[in-house]
Amino acid sequence: MKTAIVSFFLLTNLIAYDKGDLIDDSVASYLGCTENKIYVIDFFASWCGSCKKELPLLSKVNAVIDPNKVEIIGIDVDKDINAGREFQKSLKGENKLNFRVINDPQNLIISEFSPIGMPTLYYVKNKKIVGIVTGAVANIDEKIITDLKEME
Repeated sequence: MKTAIVSFFLLTNLIAYDKGDLIDDSVASYLGCTENKIYVIDFFASWCGSCKKELPLLSKVNAVIDPNKVEIIGIDVDKDINAGREFQKSLKGENKLNFRVINDPQNLIISEFSPIGMPTLYYVKNKKIVGIVTGAVANIDEKIITDLKEME
């Protein structure tokens, strides 16, 4: 049984996007990705405790980045779209969500990326995954700023 679980995990990761991979043209188009801009694509859900801590920090980053060079896009994967929208509304009301969010209740976008955990964010430039951060990261805002400086 243990071997089957490990095999499943390894096979799942074979189809997940990894650093250096190009995202599908249709996904890039759906997300509105253009050339020569870095996209920070963050997968989150209302039920994810770490996501609740991370989103205000992403908003903090969004307030200081150059929108001509970098865009943060949130992907809300709540299956109950109303729960997701209420979660977003609550965060916006507290000034803790200030970037574009795409609702993905059917998990069409997340199934393309297949992250191994939540939250996960991807850095994408010219349709290429140039970095991935998975899981709860203390001071994620500082990490993103540092990562973005290294990518420019």
